[in-house]
Amino acid sequence: MKRFWLLTAVFVGLLVLGLVAGKLYFFSKGDLVTVQIRPGQTGADVARELKSKGVIRSELLFKILLRLTANAQDLKAGQFDLRQHTSDLEVINCIKTGQCTHYEKVTFLEGWRAEEMAEELARKHITDPHAFLNLVRERDLEGYLFPSTYLFAENTPAANVVDEMLAQYKKHIAPLFKQYPTNLTERQVLTLASIVEREAVVHDERPKIAAVYTNRFLMGKRLEADPTVQYALGFNEREQRHWKKGLTYRDLKIDSPYNTYRFGGLPPGPICNPGTASVRAVLQPELNFDALYFVADNTGRHAFSRTFHEHKQHIKRIRGVRHTGNPAQHD
Repeated sequence: MKRFWLLTAVFVGLLVLGLVAGKLYFFSKGDLVTVQIRPGQTGADVARELKSKGVIRSELLFKILLRLTANAQDLKAGQFDLRQHTSDLEVINCIKTGQCTHYEKVTFLEGWRAEEMAEELARKHITDPHAFLNLVRERDLEGYLFPSTYLFAENTPAANVVDEMLAQYKKHIAPLFKQYPTNLTERQVLTLASIVEREAVVHDERPKIAAVYTNRFLMGKRLEADPTVQYALGFNEREQRHWKKGLTYRDLKIDSPYNTYRFGGLPPGPICNPGTASVRAVLQPELNFDALYFVADNTGRHAFSRTFHEHKQHIKRIRGVRHTGNPAQHD
């Protein structure tokens, strides 16, 4: 009994000591810091890391309290946001429960293809990029990955990342199909929207660009859209980018179902992941807009034409040279 009461007294004393130290020495918490706890680290390893970041005052006291209230295995691996000058018991509880897990902010831009998203996920150490891409390809999800800013913990399973992006698609994109009824299928809309997303520079031109591609599609004319060729070409080693600039006539001959210069109709699916504005533009293209061609005018905007003759005149005016070659509707 004496031993029991002695151990109890020591335990209570250490708890009181920890609380007093937290109140007196750490009168007010300091800056927020991110602490990394790796799998297999011992309590001493964790204490050393916490001390180096200024979260705890004493490695010894932390190790004692950890042994009395938990063990190293109870501390989850990962990154945690903790304030400097935090009491040991609060640190232990926070890491045990995962309440202070660090969430990394990652932004996927409108018009990115799945490979670009995978690269950003890898750069932020959020998930395995290969697992992410495999999942996207297996489920044919290009175009359905909603571009936005997300918060993910380090080493989040790829399936969880995809599910969150699809949930945002259902929240922001799916309702548009009920709001703006169309004779096009959802996949056709997304495919056209993905092309509009890659083409449009100025926001107010999206409905006009959408109208051009919709007009050509419904008339059975080839879309002749540069972004579809860029998608087919894939990553360009020389430029170190996924969307090759300055397409050549040789590029336009690539044998791919995504090459809308060679094949009529829509490509097999979306070429990137469009935002709400581009999807809405396809669902509500410019009214009574019968243009079939457009060319960049070097200001970020485009000159639109109803006829190929008018289109060539625009090209001649903008470029100051005679236009010959493939009758593309844009630059």
